[in-house]
Amino acid sequence: MMIELDKAIELAIQHPVKPGTERVSLNECLGRVLAEDLFADRDAPPFHRATMDGYACRREDLPGPLEVLETVEAGKIPRVSLGKDQCSKIMTGAMVPEGADCVIMQEQVRTGPDGRILFEGDTTETHIDPRGQDLKEGDLLLQKGTLVTPGHTGIIASTGKLDVTVTRKIRVGVLATGSELVEPELKPQGAQIRNSNSHQLSAQVVRSGHLSDILGIAEDRRETIAEKITESLSRVDLLLVTGGASVGELDLVPGVLKDLGFRLVFDRVAIQPGKPVCFAHRNGQVCYGLSGNPVSSFVQFELLVRPYLDYSTGMNPVHRRIRIRMGKGYRRKRSDRPFYLPVFISSKGTCNPVEYHGSGHLHALAGVEGFAEIAAGKMITRKGDLVYVRLI
Repeated sequence: MMIELDKAIELAIQHPVKPGTERVSLNECLGRVLAEDLFADRDAPPFHRATMDGYACRREDLPGPLEVLETVEAGKIPRVSLGKDQCSKIMTGAMVPEGADCVIMQEQVRTGPDGRILFEGDTTETHIDPRGQDLKEGDLLLQKGTLVTPGHTGIIASTGKLDVTVTRKIRVGVLATGSELVEPELKPQGAQIRNSNSHQLSAQVVRSGHLSDILGIAEDRRETIAEKITESLSRVDLLLVTGGASVGELDLVPGVLKDLGFRLVFDRVAIQPGKPVCFAHRNGQVCYGLSGNPVSSFVQFELLVRPYLDYSTGMNPVHRRIRIRMGKGYRRKRSDRPFYLPVFISSKGTCNPVEYHGSGHLHALAGVEGFAEIAAGKMITRKGDLVYVRLI
């Protein structure tokens, strides 16, 4: 029975991979998923901080003249507090001396012959970031499940942490099936074709932040496929089998998985391309059977496997969809399933279909930046229509 995409994801994540956690250094945490909450260990800013080069003073004493007591540079503690008609020269980012309630910009200051300064502006902003304006000690900085970006690494460094707890990367095996396949370094003979799917899926795994293990090719024989699946599952956390997932005579993967004692959760999903796709589990071992068509397997990974990997690592949801207008119209031949149209984003801020001849058109993926989601029942998408695009 064919099920909807959301239902397929819901069923699969009930059987997640459990990779565990590890400690990694600050310089190794980019692209990893935090397995702990991180809290501020001090206020930010940790003191009243000047936001301009100028003079720290008391607003009630303006326009002056003001006696200059000292120069306060960033990283230095002021030596004196300010009293009436006094100020301190101060640099951006420096600690504001006690008694000051504003910083006047140096461009609005004139120095008299006696060294005192006069404020020549009409009004002034405060130009002080108060202590704790951004964060208070103990505030939650980064939540468990955060995918660490370059911006996050600076935040982690601000806590003084040199290492953090993250979810371990999931080791994903990629096994291709098909007697017609040869490895890329070989020149195909007769009706043979090169095994491109394994390398495509492996790259998708790595881009998702995990470890990939290319496990070779199994010819279209039940015994061979069963042997390769059994061997592969002893080496990896999650197995992707590409090819043999449909209902043809040589589409053997779902049946082999059943023979091996796997529970088949689903074997068809209402998406185009990519309807023939299965998910199975057995005693904590997990396997996806993906299409042998390159565009289909690519889409299946992005729509089904990638969310599954995210969930298994405890990652907080990452929104990869944008709403954008079509730059060109598109008519499809059938509309019984939601359609994921390969598109690129134009310089005009619209999405345009790439040249696409169907799920076997490998080279269509060269220019793809996302997939426009076309609802079931919708045959024609017109120029200017708003669509959701799932970015890759």
